[in-house]
This record gives sequence, structure tokens and C-alpha cells, in this order.
Amino acid sequence: MISPSHPFRGGIADTTDAFVTTLLKKGEKVTVISFSLLYPTFLFPGKTPYSSEEKESSVAASASINMLNPLSWIRTAKRINALMPTLVVFRYWTPWLAMCYATMARQLSVKKIAWVDNALPHERKNVDKTLLQLFLNKMDEVLCMSAHVAAELKKHTNLKVNTTFHPIHNNLPKPIKKAVAISELGLDDKKQYLLFFGLIRPYKGLDILIKALPKILEKHANVCLLVVGEPYEPLAKYRTLAASLNVSEAVFFHDRFVATKHIPLWFGACDWVVQPYKSATQSGITPMAIHYAKPSVVTNVGSLADGIEKNIGLIAHPNPDSLAVTICKGLAEKNKFTDAATFKKMQQKRSWNTFCEGFMNTYLKN
Repeated sequence: MISPSHPFRGGIADTTDAFVTTLLKKGEKVTVISFSLLYPTFLFPGKTPYSSEEKESSVAASASINMLNPLSWIRTAKRINALMPTLVVFRYWTPWLAMCYATMARQLSVKKIAWVDNALPHERKNVDKTLLQLFLNKMDEVLCMSAHVAAELKKHTNLKVNTTFHPIHNNLPKPIKKAVAISELGLDDKKQYLLFFGLIRPYKGLDILIKALPKILEKHANVCLLVVGEPYEPLAKYRTLAASLNVSEAVFFHDRFVATKHIPLWFGACDWVVQPYKSATQSGITPMAIHYAKPSVVTNVGSLADGIEKNIGLIAHPNPDSLAVTICKGLAEKNKFTDAATFKKMQQKRSWNTFCEGFMNTYLKN
């Protein structure tokens, strides 16, 4: 498995560790190859790609790939060949990886699977498609977690594309009761909270959500929006937008990366998780919300609505009016979205265990 792993932070590393841990429990032998350097400082938009958290894990990763040193790519490929694996999986989510992965794959005498999270970036450059094809040309099959990504991939390759689902987190801390979470965060227990969670980037539509707030507050004056996550763009424009709409008092910014141990506090405090994205592939936030049995409002872009079934959440168009109407409907009918059994059923349906059984049946038992 070639992918970032702990101590890298974020969804790619977290889901890789969950995937590998589950395979190990099923008796598979897995070697994880990670990175000694993934991004140079000037290319990374956040504060750091690394987690400072201590993490107990059965995943031991070898950090041997330096993205700025092609010799490390060749050495790593030689080491992989020496291991004589039956399968090599490349986790791909950015064109930045294409040259490295293609160089390594060219030297591997084994079946190669491209696990593609994003076929193309949300903020695209002309060279992105060329780099994607360079990478795919060295692969044997492709795995992705949404129909949207699959459709994009099929424009760029004739390889077999296997489409599965984004699993529900099973390695996150347990849920916390709302009253406890609100108390620990120092929030007002008389408010209803909407949660915008994760990295703050232009395509995620935070501006659409802020523009929806005036209409939401007309019907639900006690609503507060929690904006929680590290910004990959200046937050000033969102603060200015909120001020221009006279909703600043209804928006709370916690503008930093959230350690895993603190995630239950924010999900515990909220009533709805909102993903007002302008574009999307799939999202790791929806599975996180399902893990914490919190309903979601998502926009109908990409495959963002995958997993939003009856009494799990609601779907809106990516504009302020539609978002406001949908959120107000959710707040008014909140009792329809509080059945723990419904969320439990979805957690089992989209578990890492189910995901890995499908993976093994597809790639390891042929």
C-alpha cells in the first residue's frame, strides 16, 4: 500500500490506516510505504501536514518516498519488488503524485491498482489531465469510491474501473452527549447548531452557507453556524460577508485543524452537519457524521449525496435559497432524523469490514 500514513494527518492517511488495519485483522499481510517528504513547505497551503497526536496503531509504515528525490522513488520500487507482493495499491488524489507513481510503477513486476480519491483537483490546471493519464497508463486496474469519480476516470482510461463506497469511520472516538459537548466548548445550550467541518477551501461553498443564514434566522432565530477547520484560504472574506449580511453574531469560527480526540465535541454539539459544496467527488465528512449519528444537509454535486438515505439527511441545490429552505426543513422536522437504529444500520452497511471484504473478493481471490 503506497499512501500517506500516520503521522501524516487528514482523511487520506486516516482511511489508509483504517483500511490496512482491517485487512490485517482479516489475516492479510500488508506493507505500507509512506513518505519522508510529501510536500515542500511552499506547496502546502496549511500549517503542517503532520499530526502531533500520539496514535496507537497496528500499521507500521516505512517512510521511504521523498517527492523531491527521484532516486528515492527508484530505491522504493526495488524494495517493493524484493518483497514479492501479489498486489501494489497506489493511493492517488493529486497530480503532484503522478510522476513519482508512474516512475515507480514502471519498475514493478506485479499487478498495480490505482485507488483514486480525486481524478482531477477541485482547482484545476491545464496539465492535470496529462498527469492523470501518465499515472493511469502504468496501472492495471482502478478503484474509486464514488460514481462521479468513476465517470471522470472513464474519460481518461480504458482500464477496468471498480466503484465502491466511502466507508464509515470506525477508528474515531466515541460520541459525546450534546449537553456535555456544549458545556465543554462553552457554547449556549439554548442554540441550535449547524456544523461546517473540515478544511476551508473555495469549492466547499462556505460563502453559500453564510448567504443562506439570513433566511434561516428568519424562521429559526436561535441558530448558530459553527465553522470548524483549518483555512486553506483567507478567512477575512467570510467574516466580511457575514458582517455585510448582519449575521456575524450567528457565526462562530474555530479556524484550526481539529485533533482527533476533539472531533466528538463538535459533532456532539451540533444538530446538523452542513456540506454546501460547489463541487465534490465524495466526502469523508458524511461518513463522520453518520458515525456520530448526526444528520447532514449536502448539496447535489458530484457524489456528495451518496449515503444520504431516508432519515439520514437532506439534499439541497448549491445556492443560498435552496440551502436555506432545506436546512429550515431539517430543523423543523429534526425528530425524523434522530433514530439511532437508522444510523447504526448505515454504519454496518458501509463499514470498513464490508469495504475490505469487497476489496479482497475483487483483487485477492481471483
